[in-house]
Amino acid sequence: MRLDERINGKTKLIGLLGNPVEHTVSPQLHNTLSRMLDINAVYIPIKVEKNGLESAVKGLKACNFTGFNVTIPFKEEIVTYVDECTPDVKLSGCANTVKNTDGRLYAYNTDADGFVRSFEEQTHTCFKGKSVVLFGAGGTARSLAIKIASEGAVKLYIANRTIQRAHDIADTVNSCIGKIAESMDTTSMERNGIIESCDIIVNTTSLGMHPNVDESPLCDSIRLDTRQIVYDVIYNPVKTKFLKQAESSGCKSLNGLGMLFYQGILAYEIWMQIDIANNIIKELSEEFLKYFGK
Repeated sequence: MRLDERINGKTKLIGLLGNPVEHTVSPQLHNTLSRMLDINAVYIPIKVEKNGLESAVKGLKACNFTGFNVTIPFKEEIVTYVDECTPDVKLSGCANTVKNTDGRLYAYNTDADGFVRSFEEQTHTCFKGKSVVLFGAGGTARSLAIKIASEGAVKLYIANRTIQRAHDIADTVNSCIGKIAESMDTTSMERNGIIESCDIIVNTTSLGMHPNVDESPLCDSIRLDTRQIVYDVIYNPVKTKFLKQAESSGCKSLNGLGMLFYQGILAYEIWMQIDIANNIIKELSEEFLKYFGK
């Protein structure tokens, strides 16, 4: 028998605040990265109940966590409980990464950069000159909408069941980036043929996420075109109903594993104040996508 020496009094603590967190694969990503880089750190998921975020953040700060990620449903609320925000967090109003520096909490958003990097790497194209449909109006949708607009999209349609939230995001894009965004409910979008006419369709809602795998933001009657690219930020299940619908129409379809990977890499670099070598990223990416994409 050998004593387990992986965690000790010098171990840096990092983690994830969200609800649910049972589906997350972030611990595998970050803990493998720590092992590869020989960094004494451990990443743990922490389920936070509704109205419990402030207490959770105070607890992590009191326990001197190096930093933490924030996921559904707290990406917007977290901004209330930090000391400083990056310019993109101030613009989008949401964050997914927090770093504790000498007792002060700094908020970042690595989702958008992770999304664009994974999208371009997997599709070999970009958003410049493209028309895009974005389902959802939560924290992830807000940050992606701003990034998509910044990347040169010529039209951005934002669809959400609560139309006012979609309006708010469209207003932010139109006033801060360029007048390309339009918000509407999904029914109107379907009736006007907008979904079928766009180049790229992105789902940021939880529809289709485990365990509600039979849900989709896309109506069953919609028939897409083979030229369209469909991206679902959900990664569990690996192939959502939304992506199956896209595949049945012959579209190129991608899940959120690539986005999860790259936003995680960026977050880890922020926490540890390092630049991860490309060969490490490549090796880990291949293993990560192969293992969780099977």
